[in-house]
Amino acid sequence: MGMRILTSVTAVLSAAGLTLACMIALVQGTIRAVSIEQIPLRVLAIVADFAIGTALLLGCIYLATHLAVRILGVGQAEFPPPPLDEYSSEVRSGDSAKI
Repeated sequence: MGMRILTSVTAVLSAAGLTLACMIALVQGTIRAVSIEQIPLRVLAIVADFAIGTALLLGCIYLATHLAVRILGVGQAEFPPPPLDEYSSEVRSGDSAKI
């Protein structure tokens, strides 16, 4: 149990640190992209910054979620049964609420 707590805390701290590092890199990249003098090159730099930033942040979210599922062991759990359809096509006599 102690090892699971230690890995959980380590995973949370590493995911938070990685996300913070990505945000710092994105802010620095945005500042540099906006400071470019030539308009076409500035537009290209901002689009690249947006694309790379989106990929980095999605990667951080994926990594944090993947680590949480691995640590908690939820990946091997059974799916719950599907809910019963109370509005099925079989209408019984005397049950006018389902018509």
